[in-house]
Amino acid sequence: MDNINFTADRFVEPDYSVTISLNEIDIIVNGKNEEDARQQLANSILEYAQEFYDNYSYYSSAPNRKSHIPYVFKVLINDDIVSLGEGIVCRDGNN
Repeated sequence: MDNINFTADRFVEPDYSVTISLNEIDIIVNGKNEEDARQQLANSILEYAQEFYDNYSYYSSAPNRKSHIPYVFKVLINDDIVSLGEGIVCRDGNN
């Protein structure tokens, strides 16, 4: 699972809050700073992974969600929320 990585685009808003948009799964969060946004994103990813797993037969058969399977399992195997947030590779997005 080392080759499964989360990447995201980071946007600094006019109010200096930070929005992070995950590339692998359609999740977008906004926080007061990057650390806060990463933590919120990690929590959202974990919630999504748990929901996906709880309804695996439904989500895994959806064409737009099949590609999420390795990411879901990576999160569920290593449910350390702090390392999940810190491990998201962010790059500056274009506003």
